[in-house]
Amino acid sequence: MYLTEQEILLQQEALEKTYTYLAGLREEVSAFFAGRKKFIFIGCGSSYMLAKSGQRMFVRTADTSADAVAGGDYLMNPAFYQQLFRDSIVIAISRSGKTSEILRSLMRLKAETNCKVLSLTMLQDNDFMPYTDLDVTLDWCYDKSVCQTRSVTNFYLALAMLNCFYTGDEWELELLKKAVWGVAEFQKTVRPALQKLAKEEWDKAVVLANGPFVGIAEEGALAFTEIAQLPGICFRLLDYRHGPMVLNDCRTMNIILMQKDNETLQASLLKDLQSHGGKIITVSHAKENKYQADAGFCINGFIDSLAAGIPFINVIQLLAFEKAMVRGVNPDLPTGLDAYITLNE
Repeated sequence: MYLTEQEILLQQEALEKTYTYLAGLREEVSAFFAGRKKFIFIGCGSSYMLAKSGQRMFVRTADTSADAVAGGDYLMNPAFYQQLFRDSIVIAISRSGKTSEILRSLMRLKAETNCKVLSLTMLQDNDFMPYTDLDVTLDWCYDKSVCQTRSVTNFYLALAMLNCFYTGDEWELELLKKAVWGVAEFQKTVRPALQKLAKEEWDKAVVLANGPFVGIAEEGALAFTEIAQLPGICFRLLDYRHGPMVLNDCRTMNIILMQKDNETLQASLLKDLQSHGGKIITVSHAKENKYQADAGFCINGFIDSLAAGIPFINVIQLLAFEKAMVRGVNPDLPTGLDAYITLNE
């Protein structure tokens, strides 16, 4: 069994531990957040994509501002971002806690601004810690394969729980808990259909989602690139029509996280996609395949809550892995990709 497959299929155990660990930190995190209403999420690659989901989660709260910045962007343009980071809480996301762009950014931020830094990492005693004020370390989630799967889902859960602590949203916390403890059963339910779809003749993937799911959706598109070594792209649902759809054809796999409302708008989009001849997977509240997609997976009860991101990314990760098996590529060792980047200067 490949490491990637193990790390996808054993997510529930890690997610349960993450949920319990963070629940135990609730008081400390809430106290850390107290008094500040400005959040900046910083990451690189997968962690920057997750930062975008974090930003969307926090910015929806009244009297709160939030932004997401790529570590390399800040490192090359610190003066441009100086005011953005002032008086903020910075949430630095990195699997290793060693990524050079983020590390150098934190060093500069702590020296030149009054920001407070919370690190969200998966390696104890990492390089970020001398420059942080609070460390949330999920070392049981660290993926041994180069491509991030289990770590991505756990980072997403952690960001959603941090947001719930900030807002006091008990309803979201309960839905997140329900989603976590249902991961293994959900994977078992959807995998046969995904194995069948992986054998179809498609060679590029499009992932569509809105709101707080945009970051986890971008990471899903990246999973096709890194794991299956096929082009993967991500767009907002309706925005996809504004140019990118021109490349959608009979060799495209479309994976869409549907919303509960505005069904007429979504149905129209699906009709447009179907006219291009590609395959369609919907993740929605519908118990039946009401959208006449090639596969429709129901997450009733989670749709439009932050918890929806967990089954959604599981569908994508499993499909990317199964496609890699069909194509005969090694998902653990994509050519030219390292687990984390160290700058030479």
